[in-house]
Amino acid sequence: MAERHVSEFFAEVFRRAGMKRSLKRAEAVLLWPRVVGADVARFSSARALREGVLYVDVSDSETAMHLSMQRSRFLGEYRATYGVTDVREIRFQVGRVATPQTEPEADTLPAPDVERVDPQDLSRIARELKALSLPEDVAQVTLQAGRRFLALQASRKAAGWVPCPTCGALHDGAVRPLTPREDSLRAAGRRDESTELARELCAACARYAAEGRVRAAAQGLKLAPAGATPGLSDDERAVAAHLAARWLDADLQELLPAAVLRPATLPQLESAARRRVALAKGVAPEEVSAADLTAFDARLAPLLRRLDAGD
Repeated sequence: MAERHVSEFFAEVFRRAGMKRSLKRAEAVLLWPRVVGADVARFSSARALREGVLYVDVSDSETAMHLSMQRSRFLGEYRATYGVTDVREIRFQVGRVATPQTEPEADTLPAPDVERVDPQDLSRIARELKALSLPEDVAQVTLQAGRRFLALQASRKAAGWVPCPTCGALHDGAVRPLTPREDSLRAAGRRDESTELARELCAACARYAAEGRVRAAAQGLKLAPAGATPGLSDDERAVAAHLAARWLDADLQELLPAAVLRPATLPQLESAARRRVALAKGVAPEEVSAADLTAFDARLAPLLRRLDAGD
């Protein structure tokens, strides 16, 4: 049960730090020796988790073939014993097998800078780990990973990386050089949603935003913000909600000036504004108050008073 406690604690710590995906990658790599046992771990080492695929280095091709035949058992162990569902496939390849004194390769850039770690954050992690009464070896591995996560986060922030608005993961969208397409669009004064999302969201969330089922869910949330999104993960729903919010914001930008000139559009404006605020608050549109609408955009107040007066 200790590993499950670590997973829950670690997930909460790094959820607040916006490092959820990095945590999942590290968790899968760090758990490999426990999943396969000490004997197999001596001639294999997990290197990185990318897009649900765990890459494992082994000493030779014969070992790779032998372990490939057991991948279903390893996947089942990740899920059943440790509750890790992000490892969907395992690929074995001949490479350098990390020894106990050698850390697995990092799958992130820029490199962590331990000098930037906030001592208070590290102390908090240490205190909470101590409260869990974990075995010493588990606590040390978890604290080491925690220190690297905090260092990586600090390094990325110093380099100008910003949190993804949907999952919180830091990404370089704010500082990445413009692509030729972006230069062309900017020169022409044109906007393109896919290009904007590629810079606004982290790479994983941008991919979700291009998927048909996520966009269909976004259309549903635009109309019914509190609606269910069956079949979507938490991250995918967050992306769908972000898309719905973008689309409602675009509608409001058109409806606000239109409502000044054409009072007949006021009900449409109120409906869009209610749905937009409901989406932000996580409630149904009918639960949104007039004060909520005014707090969201002060320009709405005089227009909605006209609607109440029957203009």
